[in-house]
Amino acid sequence: MSDSASNLQPDRPLTVLLDGDPAAPQQARLGAALAQRGHRVLVLDAPKIIRQMKEEFGATAEPMGSLPRWFGPWRIRNLHDKARQARVDVVHINFILPHREVWTMPGAPACVATAWGSDLNTEVFKRSATHEAAVHRILQGAHAVTADSQPLLRKAAATMGGNPAPRELVFWGADLKAFDRTGLEQATARLREQLGIAPDDRVLLSPRQLAPHYHIDRIVRAFAMSEWPKDGVLVIKQHGKVNEAEYLNIVLGLAKAAGVRDRVRLAPRMPYEQLPALYAMAEAAVSLPEADGVPSTFLELMAVRVPVVCWNLAAYGGVVKNGERGGLTVPKGDQGALIDTINRIHADPELGQRLGEAGEAWARENADWSACVDKWLALYRQAIAAHASGGH
Repeated sequence: MSDSASNLQPDRPLTVLLDGDPAAPQQARLGAALAQRGHRVLVLDAPKIIRQMKEEFGATAEPMGSLPRWFGPWRIRNLHDKARQARVDVVHINFILPHREVWTMPGAPACVATAWGSDLNTEVFKRSATHEAAVHRILQGAHAVTADSQPLLRKAAATMGGNPAPRELVFWGADLKAFDRTGLEQATARLREQLGIAPDDRVLLSPRQLAPHYHIDRIVRAFAMSEWPKDGVLVIKQHGKVNEAEYLNIVLGLAKAAGVRDRVRLAPRMPYEQLPALYAMAEAAVSLPEADGVPSTFLELMAVRVPVVCWNLAAYGGVVKNGERGGLTVPKGDQGALIDTINRIHADPELGQRLGEAGEAWARENADWSACVDKWLALYRQAIAAHASGGH
């Protein structure tokens, strides 16, 4: 622990080390939010996150590098030494992989673990028994645990054994100042022109990752068989990940075979500040991951009054209320129901408007990004205090 951890003042700026997915935009958002509040941020083995923090948020972080994993005990000792020399107060793990168990071993700083769907939804994301055991040990050793949906939080709690550390629901919330539909008209009009979308074209948006388990292929097929191509377009958001090109070619091939390639537009990866305009130009969005938490995308769409059509995953309970708030849900895997549901939105724009307005009201009350960061900071301080006392 840092020299001053045992004498931690309530408002003292913290030194936080982020160890998570080296390409996840959530990492950059969190790091930037912490830095902008005056905390010192270090990022482990993720230069892309540091660049994104600087380029998109104007925030700075310090890099920390690790030895390759095969160095075993030397790697562990090296990381602990670096954390001690940097006076790290707390490590925040996002995306729990076995090698991150280093942060729950003796000699490490306080540790907060945020469980993702890919960590605990093992019915979808198949893991070896060794991998699962390591994830469980990390949760059993963490000084605080969070997740972004109640089902994920329950799964995390069930693996924590006798660990009494606090566990809390914390969304990857929406920046409510940025995601405010008021004043986005000009930015949305410019983006429509850039993407070749006519002013009177209706827009259905696919905002999630271009990866097979997000089922963008199903979205394209449903769009092709719906009423949307007659007067609208499907906009597919690209995320700039190195492995998305192959799947994108498959998706576009499906659109071509279905005769709707000319009604599909590709939105390039864009900085965070441009996302509100992209989302606000849609009448509805469609999201079909195989498993999920509560994605920041949903909360941001809700904040700009865009309803979401999604599978009825348990994670969305309490957020998307079918037909009343946030959007419409369909049985998982039911392609016919998906087509009927996006047709329902197409035929009744007022329905989409009502769902969007209710979603916005809920997001503004429950998903403010600033309040989410407040929750993490409070948990950091609880974790540091528990670590300083020698327990959880």
